[in-house]
Amino acid sequence: MAERPLLLLAKPTEAAKANKGGRGGGPSPRTAQEQLQRLGPRIDQLTEALENKRLRLQSTTTGLQPEEVLVLETAGAVDEFYKAVQKIEGLGFLAEFDEDDIPPDDHFFVIKKGERRPYRGRVYLMFTNQKAFHQLVRLWTSKDSLPRKYAKWRDVFLLLRDLRFWSAQDRLEETGVLDDWRDRMTWERENLPCEIELFFYPSLADRTAASGKVRTAVEAAGGIVNNESVISDIRYHALSISLPVQAVERLLAGERDLQLIQLENIQFLRASGQMIARCPASKPEASPAFFNTETRPPSSAEPLVALIDGLPLEQHQVLAGRLRVDDPDDVGAEYPAEFRRHGTAMASLIIWGDLHRPGEALSQPLYVRPILRPFHQPVSDDEIATEKVADNALIVDLIHRAVVRIFEGEGNEPPAAPSVRVINLSIGIDDRPFFQSLSPLARLLDWLAWKYQVLFIVSAGNVIEAIPLDQPWGDIASQPLEDIQRTALQAIAADTRNRRLLSPAETINGLTVAATHHDEGEPMDWLHWLDPAPAGFPSPYNRHGPGYRRALKPDLLAPGGRAVLRKPVLVSQQSLKIVDHPNAPGQCVAAPGARSGDLNATTKMLGTSNATALMSRAAALMIPILNELRVSAADGASLPQEVPDALWVKALLVHRARWGSAGAHYQHLFETPENKKQLKNQLGRFLGCGLVDSDPLRECTSTRVTVLSGGSLRAEAGALHRFPLPPSLSGKQGWRSLAVTLAWFSPIHTLSERWRRAQLWFKSPDSKLKIGNKEQLERCGADWQAVQRGTLQHEVFEGEKVSAFVDGDAIIVHVSCRKDAGPLTESIPYALAITLEVDPSIGEIYDEIRDRIQIRERVAANN
Repeated sequence: MAERPLLLLAKPTEAAKANKGGRGGGPSPRTAQEQLQRLGPRIDQLTEALENKRLRLQSTTTGLQPEEVLVLETAGAVDEFYKAVQKIEGLGFLAEFDEDDIPPDDHFFVIKKGERRPYRGRVYLMFTNQKAFHQLVRLWTSKDSLPRKYAKWRDVFLLLRDLRFWSAQDRLEETGVLDDWRDRMTWERENLPCEIELFFYPSLADRTAASGKVRTAVEAAGGIVNNESVISDIRYHALSISLPVQAVERLLAGERDLQLIQLENIQFLRASGQMIARCPASKPEASPAFFNTETRPPSSAEPLVALIDGLPLEQHQVLAGRLRVDDPDDVGAEYPAEFRRHGTAMASLIIWGDLHRPGEALSQPLYVRPILRPFHQPVSDDEIATEKVADNALIVDLIHRAVVRIFEGEGNEPPAAPSVRVINLSIGIDDRPFFQSLSPLARLLDWLAWKYQVLFIVSAGNVIEAIPLDQPWGDIASQPLEDIQRTALQAIAADTRNRRLLSPAETINGLTVAATHHDEGEPMDWLHWLDPAPAGFPSPYNRHGPGYRRALKPDLLAPGGRAVLRKPVLVSQQSLKIVDHPNAPGQCVAAPGARSGDLNATTKMLGTSNATALMSRAAALMIPILNELRVSAADGASLPQEVPDALWVKALLVHRARWGSAGAHYQHLFETPENKKQLKNQLGRFLGCGLVDSDPLRECTSTRVTVLSGGSLRAEAGALHRFPLPPSLSGKQGWRSLAVTLAWFSPIHTLSERWRRAQLWFKSPDSKLKIGNKEQLERCGADWQAVQRGTLQHEVFEGEKVSAFVDGDAIIVHVSCRKDAGPLTESIPYALAITLEVDPSIGEIYDEIRDRIQIRERVAANN
């Protein structure tokens, strides 16, 4: 047990939900007459198109009605619109998602500070037949006198920006499949794979019919269906297919008459098997001489962390006896040792940390489920994609089966590792950068996190492309390093649209990790390379937020290895590329050896994958601390049983995050008079909640006290958590910091774009420290609104001014819960961490706070 363990607050007192501001609105609705004039011709066009399709169908197949997916684009949201769709026979609600940054026009706009500004709209997708469409047109023409049950339609009509049918362009143009096919055509001339994502129909009969149509069309094109998956809980239905080269060539040439891409049941065609683990060029070396791997977990220990990744080298000196590999698909049968790079590296980091300076090994085995396979095809001139998901696999289905197997088993087999609390996913989908709508894999993780109360720790993704510059290298080559770093950082920020998070990093319930420019290696000679950033700052290879519905993403940044930039040879070059060289720096990890049978080799590696693995390691080291707290808890205080370990871990991993000097540097670099108020929101996409190191928060110090509390709340309820203040702090001037972190998992609403059914939040703490008053402690770090858009709220307050209070005063943290999307009937568990830290010159505060907590515990226990 630590000398100064974390402290537990007594049970909170019940309270009413705190008041919270509204969600804001979009442009004002147009009048019915304006909408009729503007959209009347468009409705006539759609009616004619549907009638022409009916005539074509009747000439070939008697009795079939034409079916289409109707797209409604509105200037704002209509709450629970999916219920209104159900009131028209033949209409079926398919999807709803945000449409961000819509430019203002003469019909829809919002006015801010006297200017027309972009706004957020909504896109609704509905399945309709001809009869339903005609009924919709009748509602449109009589919208001024609609019956009550159709009232929502009036709202939609008055906000309607556009309506159209879902098209082949929607299915193909923004999904990455065309680029993937073009790339594959350079080295593969047989059947080319892709994934078909269907619109989800609740009825089994409708799903079967839709699947049948797709299969028939695939076969008509000369292709084959490899796999099919349905996960009703997230409204997911997809098929993995392969198409002949001739069909693909027609599509790449711009021909859109292929029956397959005209099917109304299909939402998207996507690239297949794009979950790739890239490992840079490396030079295997023997593990450090000082490295000791003697102590291994007892055979009876159960894993706390699961790694879903590539297959590691089980007998490597660093890993032997520390893994529990579960390979039901037998990927190991065709997985040569030299390709087992990414899984070996991630396992090494989770178990030991950076082998330049290894920490204590995990006392539990690491559960490993391999889903990647060897891949030999070069992706670029200087990098090899060594491992990836098989082309004929559906990634969502593969990870779904892997997680269900962990907690429920598969077939007649028992659960593979039900003790797991954290799942590490250091691989993302290469062709799926986040944009507006949640990817199927992110939806899956959110649902699984709530269902099994497990924390997914996910990498933000790496950018392998060069940093584009707005001036030739010759113009900046002679500048001081600090100025070159500033230029590179500004170029990265300007290119952030091309550096968006990779699926599933936009997950709401998961924890997304980006990397800092740091490792434990030795200083190096920078003669031919450039150091791109100050030590510990965000790495140049990071992908950026924000996340879904502008939530703060990434959640945190952790060490991911130093990157170096190659100095251009040509003065005219306008880009800087990250060095891929065996002598480049990085974190030291276990690796395959130069010769078959080498089982003690290491190499250097960097990336957000590394940072994610280190956070999973920190999580594994935290859970035994939680168990110690449960055993040693005094009367009146305990870790609430309804709060799962995964939530404590989620809160504590982020609790140490701070913007620090990196935040001050970014603010100085990017602040202008015009963006001053929005700057923190903009910087959150680079810094998240802040930067942490890889060591877990295990104990307090004499001047830093961390307390834990939590519970569960139903909608419209609240709770007050009371943190006693130390009397010795009163009246003293000096630096002090208060950090508050709230974490929860939300159930999901698959029919609403708001997705998150539960919102929890805390108000700025009320105390004699005068939190929120700029004359006392000031809010530091991320924007206070951005941190409330996900399932994690982390805020830090700092200051130096004197505060006067008396013994018995306390910091009050008011936690509240309300429904967000649809009804909320569940009680939502949450974890709360609070840390008060003061400058040593003020004095020691741990004993004072501990004693006052214990007094309150005894009082609570006797009542």
